[in-house]
Amino acid sequence: MSPLYRKIAWRLVPFLMLLYMVAFLDRVNISFAALTMNRDLDISESVYGFAAGIFFLSYCLFEVPANLVLARLGARRWLSILMIVWGFISMGTAFVHSETTYLSARFLLGIAESGFYPGVIYYFTFWLPRAMRTRILALFLLSVPLCNSIGSPISAHILLLNNVSGMRGWQWLFLLEGMPAVMLGIAAWFLLADGPWSARWLSSAERDQITSDLLHEQSSQQGSGKQGIHVARDCVVYFLWSSGNYGLTFWLPRILTAVGASNLSTGWWATVTFGCGALAMLWASRQRGFRALPYLFLASSLGFIAAGLAHSALTAVAGFSLAAMGILASLPMFWSLAASRLSGKAGGAAIALVNSVGAVGAFAGPSAMGWLHDATHHYTTGLWAIAAAMAVGAGLVYGEATKPALASPQTAE
Repeated sequence: MSPLYRKIAWRLVPFLMLLYMVAFLDRVNISFAALTMNRDLDISESVYGFAAGIFFLSYCLFEVPANLVLARLGARRWLSILMIVWGFISMGTAFVHSETTYLSARFLLGIAESGFYPGVIYYFTFWLPRAMRTRILALFLLSVPLCNSIGSPISAHILLLNNVSGMRGWQWLFLLEGMPAVMLGIAAWFLLADGPWSARWLSSAERDQITSDLLHEQSSQQGSGKQGIHVARDCVVYFLWSSGNYGLTFWLPRILTAVGASNLSTGWWATVTFGCGALAMLWASRQRGFRALPYLFLASSLGFIAAGLAHSALTAVAGFSLAAMGILASLPMFWSLAASRLSGKAGGAAIALVNSVGAVGAFAGPSAMGWLHDATHHYTTGLWAIAAAMAVGAGLVYGEATKPALASPQTAE
């Protein structure tokens, strides 16, 4: 990476990672709030699963319109507004009092967050050529396991504030974890630039270099007649991946407490689980080929099967750690594979479509887990259903990921 793009990466990526960690925490912290909230509000497992997933329905519906607004308002203004709005919605979840208000808060949170992740991916295209975006995206996506590793014990300890000032622990959780989004949204207004053209920390020569590199990339791109087939397969694979990822994220604390872990120890067990996932993702970000992708899907499938057979917190964590490693390591590799087969103006729209279908999978996984639990009165069936989904995903990516032209380190991006 040239000094110019290294300078851009250091200026943008750490702050955007922090923003995404806060965003991800606000979408998944109900997994810990549910440890006491579900009992207080008399919420069943199926309703909890639906509440976890309904976020992604509104997210999917408003994702494309949100990016259109970003193009009109500019990244600095739009990302700041989104963070402030979702911060207040997250804090407002502390005051829900029924299933209806709970589901409404989750739906509104999905609308508010819908423009952030695709907005950041779009934002990177203003600054970096595609060959450099792959590595930067992998670093940015480390926000997900880092958020879960750091946020899980924090959430577990906040629950100990039960009855402080007359409020439940889960109410304090939403209030305290929603505040950073508001404060960082204000900070983003002053710290972010809409693009290289408005960045005061770049010289005129540096701005001209970025413009030249991006124009050269656009002129050299050529479309492929098989893009439609690739996009359709990627949509299905990402649907299955999202089902597994969010099935793990939203249900891990509930399942660990069901096999005997305390609320507090669950937070630290989650740190172990997602810490393993972070290390695996870091390893994957350094791989140049895609040959390992189907085997990572299979590893996650085996992890879910093992977790479904577990009768103690320790054995469950071992299974979930394997699942997390397979799921999280496959993420940057999947997007690198998708990007390597898409080009031209249609590439951006195709990636947005894949991400939207993934949001539907993020609704399906947690919802199915809740429904299957209420139908069978245990979590094993749901975990094995997710294991089957990941195994199907492995089969779908096997042929493409192991092609010599794509799997070869010399030819991969």
